[in-house]
This record gives sequence, structure tokens and C-alpha cells, in this order.
Amino acid sequence: MRANSEAFTGLEAAIVLIAFVVVASVFSFAMIGAGYFTTQTTERVLYSTISQTGSTPVLLGNLHGIKQDGVDGIGAIRFNVGISSGANPIAFENMVLTYSTTDYLRTYDQNDPFYDSTMIDEGYWGIIDIKPSTAADDTFLEANEVYTVYLNLTDGEELDPGQDFRIQMNSPKTTTFIIHRRAPWGIDNINVLS
Repeated sequence: MRANSEAFTGLEAAIVLIAFVVVASVFSFAMIGAGYFTTQTTERVLYSTISQTGSTPVLLGNLHGIKQDGVDGIGAIRFNVGISSGANPIAFENMVLTYSTTDYLRTYDQNDPFYDSTMIDEGYWGIIDIKPSTAADDTFLEANEVYTVYLNLTDGEELDPGQDFRIQMNSPKTTTFIIHRRAPWGIDNINVLS
């Protein structure tokens, strides 16, 4: 009878061991499933945040400072912007442009008309060129398009030689686009601002 009870104890131990293995595997499966769920939720939140943040303009090439007649410093700033491939279009009519130096802080209004290849009025900003020319029927900056932005500074707020300045552009559906440069010490008719 003693041999039978030892065999029965071994069988009980095997059943308990199998039960522990089954419980551990179910618990492991639940933990892995929760990990996958958390990863998928994080990924969904990340993509949602990126899509809500919007696109950002990208500076293409150099900024140019233009000396205007009768002005000692730089009276206008011209630069090209585009967006990265696959980004959402940017409605430029909603864009706000702020210009600042150590002496001035001004939010410039858009020129009327906003897109004018001939002239942007003093104290306003606008678009003077759109490439390709087939995209000139609207002011939505899309992939593979380039806008030439022209800021005609207000009289008395011209850039002096060596002066730092900052241009900030933003709208409700874009991230802030900031350009920080300095006027050259020797000002020519057209200057590269670095």
C-alpha cells in the first residue's frame, strides 16, 4: 500500500506542475496581448498627433535682403519656401508673419492682392512668384511647389548693417516656421542674409 501512495503523490505533483505551467502560459499570453494593445494604442496616438500638427514650410535656398532707393539699410526681404514631400498643403492666406529685431516687433498684414508678381506694398508681405506657374491659381502651398515670399519693411524699420532679425510664420494648422539671420556689414543692392 505504501508503494501505491508514493505513486499517487508523484501523480499529484505532476498535475500541480502541469497546472502551474498552464497558468503561467495563460498569464504570459495575457501580458503579451496587453503589450501589443499598448503598442498599437501608442502608434495610433502618435500618428493622430502628427496628422493634427500639420505641415511646416521649409526654407529653400538663401534669404535675400534688398536695398531700396533712398534707404540706408535693407528695406525688403525675399525668400523661397516649399514643403516636404507627402506633407499636407498649407493655406498661405491663413499664415501670420511676424518680423522682429532688437528694436521692433511687428506683425505684418498680407498685401492685397496677396499674390502679386509686380509689387508688394510698403509695410506688407505677400507672394511674388509661384512655381510651377500652373499652381498659381490658389495660395495653397503643396508638394513640389515653391512660393517666393516678399516682405516689404515699414519705413523706419529697415535692417542696419550687422543687425540681427527674426521672421516667424505660423497659422492654426501648421507648426511655427522661424528664420533667424543677420544683415551683412556691407550692404549692397541685393544681399545674402546669413
